[in-house]
Amino acid sequence: MRIVALLLLVAACASTKGGASPAAQEVLDRVAGRHPDLVRLTLHAVPEGGKELTQVASTMAERRGKKSDAEDFEAMKSGKVTVLDEAGAVDVTVPILVKAGAPTAVAGVTLRPAAGADRDTTVMRARAIAQELANEIRAAKKPLW
Repeated sequence: MRIVALLLLVAACASTKGGASPAAQEVLDRVAGRHPDLVRLTLHAVPEGGKELTQVASTMAERRGKKSDAEDFEAMKSGKVTVLDEAGAVDVTVPILVKAGAPTAVAGVTLRPAAGADRDTTVMRARAIAQELANEIRAAKKPLW
């Protein structure tokens, strides 16, 4: 049984790109599964031993382990929410996991607006999902990246 568990762990680690985190991915997938209106959900952080903000977990496999985008860097640096309009969606980058007055990660939450919902309502929903992700990460009580 231990050998099977070890092989699964090795396979999970081998399948991630540098900077991607299987533990963070598990948490992110759990949160994303509760929100069918998500276009994508991405967690950005500086991985242990890393120097730059990286997409450590994402619902889009091709993003995992890649350098974060400019709006993600800006949200991390400023501590302020960044909102971009996309075709049929709103991309909201929310600083999370504040420590000593500064965020240690950001959540990229891209949502399709609900029927009749305005942009502000969609941004509020995205912020709530980001907070849900932050709560799940804290509940893990261990570093996830």
